[in-house]
Amino acid sequence: MTVVEPTAAPERRLFQALLGLFLCLSGPIAWAQLLDRPWLRSSGAPAWILMAAGVCYGLAAARVDRRWFVRALAVLDAALLAFFTWAFFGLAALPVTHAEDLQRAPDFTLSDAGGRPVTLSQRLGGGPVLLAFWRGHW
Repeated sequence: MTVVEPTAAPERRLFQALLGLFLCLSGPIAWAQLLDRPWLRSSGAPAWILMAAGVCYGLAAARVDRRWFVRALAVLDAALLAFFTWAFFGLAALPVTHAEDLQRAPDFTLSDAGGRPVTLSQRLGGGPVLLAFWRGHW
């Protein structure tokens, strides 16, 4: 007597691979929806969790189902994760600024939030000055 182990239908593995692709694509969308929360914006935790689950689903489907398009979906999942990693860490980095490229701001006088005049040259006499510009008005 021969015992035959049941195997999952290929359609089910295709659904699993498509689910993995959906999770990989929804990761950056979830991150964009949560930009107003500082911790989630800076860590990207929802995106990383969704994309990791998507890659796991895709690789698990490709391991069982040997059809080329299921494997292509798994490769696409991994490529999306690699692209998002590059975009998250590479594109978000501030450009390098060299000291010789910096220009000294011209002297000016503006009013502060209380309406008192503030002159840049007077402030520089006390040490370094950080200039911050806000759009809008008081």
